[in-house]
Amino acid sequence: MAYHSFLLEPISCHAWNKDRSQLAICPNNHEVHIYKKDGAKWNKIHELKEHNGQVTGIDWAPESNRIVTCGTDRNAYVWTLKSNVWKPTLVILRINRAARCVKWSPKENKFAVGSGSRVISICYFEQENDW
Repeated sequence: MAYHSFLLEPISCHAWNKDRSQLAICPNNHEVHIYKKDGAKWNKIHELKEHNGQVTGIDWAPESNRIVTCGTDRNAYVWTLKSNVWKPTLVILRINRAARCVKWSPKENKFAVGSGSRVISICYFEQENDW
């Protein structure tokens, strides 16, 4: 077993990539930090900063390598890695309470977001709307 202290703050949510070589964590704020394993160390390689409120859910799709995040700002973002830069796409959830959790579908063409108003939003890709 290995032990690594990432931050002094609590981590509100996290997700692993497919081969467990990278970890996305939220340091209990509006950011997501991505760390990569380098030998015995974990190095921060990216910061995702689009949410206006605390990030409350992260999921990392193993096959498409996309990340979806949700937060107290009642929005979700789908993050796509292009040329070593994570590009966000805003997904408007139309919920009236904070988004609390998010999970990709097995085919990675949809994701579900649970909210504080006991509503689950199912989001799917449409070419003309880009989510």
